[in-house]
Amino acid sequence: MKKQKIAIGAFAIVIVMSLAAGCGSNDKPAATQQPAAQQNSGHDMSMMNMPKEDPMPMMKDMDKALQDMVKQVKAGQTMDAQRNAAQLVSTTDKVMPHMMDDSLKGQLRKAAADIKDSVNSGKTDPSALEGKVKAMQDIMKQTTTHLQSMSHN
Repeated sequence: MKKQKIAIGAFAIVIVMSLAAGCGSNDKPAATQQPAAQQNSGHDMSMMNMPKEDPMPMMKDMDKALQDMVKQVKAGQTMDAQRNAAQLVSTTDKVMPHMMDDSLKGQLRKAAADIKDSVNSGKTDPSALEGKVKAMQDIMKQTTTHLQSMSHN
C-alpha cells in the first residue's frame, strides 16, 4: 500500500512538472506575436518600431537555409532538411518587422510555410518542392529589393 502511494505521488509530480514546463514554453510565442500585431496597426507606428539592425544578413541566412534544405532533400537527409526548413521560417519571421509591404510579407510567410510543410510531410517530392523553392527565391528577390529601398537608420 505504501509503495503504491509513493508511485502515485511520483507520477503526480511528473505530470505536474511536465504541465508546468509545457505552460512556460507557450509564453514565448505569444510574446513574439504581440509586437507583430502592434506593427500592423499602421505605417506610422511600424516606422517607430522598425528594428535598427540590418536585414540583409538575415536574407543571406534565409537563402543559405533554402539552398542547404534543397541539397538535403535531394540527398535524402530528411531530418537535416526539416531543421533547415524550420530555420527558413524562423529567419522569415525575423525579417518581417523590417518590411512595410503587407502583401509581400504575406507572400514571403506563405512561401516559407509551404516549403516547411512539404519537407515535414515525410514524403517530399523533389520536383514539387523545386517549384516552391523557385517561388520562394522570386519572393526573396522582391523582398531584398524592397528592403534595400527602405531606410534602416
